Amino acid sequence: MQKTMNNYKSLLLLCLAWCLVPLATTVLRAQTAGSVANELFKPPFEGKPEHVYTSYVDYSPLAARLTAGCADNYSKYKAIYEWICDSIDYDLSGSIHRADSCLLMRRGVCQAYCQLFYRIAEAAGLKVELIAGESRDADGRLMTGGHMWLFAYTRQDHGILLDPTWGAGYFLEQRYQKNPDKWSWFAVEPEWMLLTHYPDHEHYQLTGRHLSRDEFLALPAVNVLYRTYGIDTHRLFQMALDHHLTLPFFYNKGEGLFQLLDIPLQQSLRIGETYTFRVKMNSPLNFAILNQPLLCQKEHWKAEGAGVYSIKFMPRATGRVLFSLKDPDHTTRWNSMVEYRVETPTADDWAKVEQVYPLSVPDAVAAGPIDAEGWQRCGIDGHRLLACIREQHVKELPLLYYDKGQEFDIISIPMNRHLQAGRPYTFSIRPRSGSRWALVANRKQWHTEWKVDNQEVHTLTVTPDSKGQLELYVEMGDNQFWTCLSYVVD
Repeated sequence: MQKTMNNYKSLLLLCLAWCLVPLATTVLRAQTAGSVANELFKPPFEGKPEHVYTSYVDYSPLAARLTAGCADNYSKYKAIYEWICDSIDYDLSGSIHRADSCLLMRRGVCQAYCQLFYRIAEAAGLKVELIAGESRDADGRLMTGGHMWLFAYTRQDHGILLDPTWGAGYFLEQRYQKNPDKWSWFAVEPEWMLLTHYPDHEHYQLTGRHLSRDEFLALPAVNVLYRTYGIDTHRLFQMALDHHLTLPFFYNKGEGLFQLLDIPLQQSLRIGETYTFRVKMNSPLNFAILNQPLLCQKEHWKAEGAGVYSIKFMPRATGRVLFSLKDPDHTTRWNSMVEYRVETPTADDWAKVEQVYPLSVPDAVAAGPIDAEGWQRCGIDGHRLLACIREQHVKELPLLYYDKGQEFDIISIPMNRHLQAGRPYTFSIRPRSGSRWALVANRKQWHTEWKVDNQEVHTLTVTPDSKGQLELYVEMGDNQFWTCLSYVVD
């Protein structure tokens, strides 16, 4: 028996010596005092501590290697945590619970992760407490077999919560894979931890509010992307307690690319209401709010500095509202990061839209794509254009051109693009450029007999006598005429 135990010790020591050669290739170095993220006040636990298995390995060389160059306890915990997340896989057999076996086999269950962290931290002169309890998965279901995580002291009566098991990886479609955002479970806010982790001892809740097990089980499911993307944890926790947690859908393609500083924390948005979006971009990618056909890209947002942008946005189309990033490998494709649905609008909702964006209401949208800038250049703002559309029962607006310097004010014109042969139509305009103006049917019948009043308003009535086109022309010099308006005669 003694010989067997000595052989086991020797094997573990050989494993330790072997793993020290290629240890962590990226050890996080010193972090200045006073910058500890999410440090919590917590006196040591006075109850019975969780069991720590006997170890036969000297973890000092490993601890020294991992924490070399670290200036404070927080940095040492980061180095140990990173190495464990990168080096240890989950034990699918569920048989490895001890630190020594976990180090030897490079896998283990949650207890093994925490026991290994404990032993390395202990060898580095750090104080860690094991926390046993229960946890819930991404769908809110209670996970069988219990769970274990840690409280690590950064200084006397102060420390951080962490879960190296969840930081290392997770199951997706019955397969285990490494977590691309391991830091989401390091130095965790107690409210965020309590949304998914329920400790056996109330001492480790650390929220200032005792949550019963029944309350914990009744909480809605949470997505780790909420924290990854920067959603305020305190606000999230209160919403969960009040059972008002109906957040938008998050896509997991944006880890590390941005942070959401302020967004609507609700599943759906209303047409006509104004919402604030505020983001911090950690990448040079273009970004936008999409509410088809509306696209508010980066240039439409207010730049606040340090990569922070904000916009006050009013949904004005049914369907969806998306916060999206431009696909770097595609010129026109956008990748959705956050998705809202738009509630069915009421007449009051559309009335709110009309006050600010008159050309976004259904009556205007039904007239087809509208060149709001072009009509504005001709003296017709959105409210006046909408009134014309309604008064003349417009199904489709005439085509408007101003690309060759054509400048004129519209006093009164037919607003429907489709005219009827044999019917008279009156055009009143005030030219601001060009030398001669004409209405031309099928590019051969010219009408130039304008009546001009003392306000320089040109008026002409034309009766198209055949199907085809009717266009408003202007001469811009050298006998070159360009189209200003274009109609179809039926």
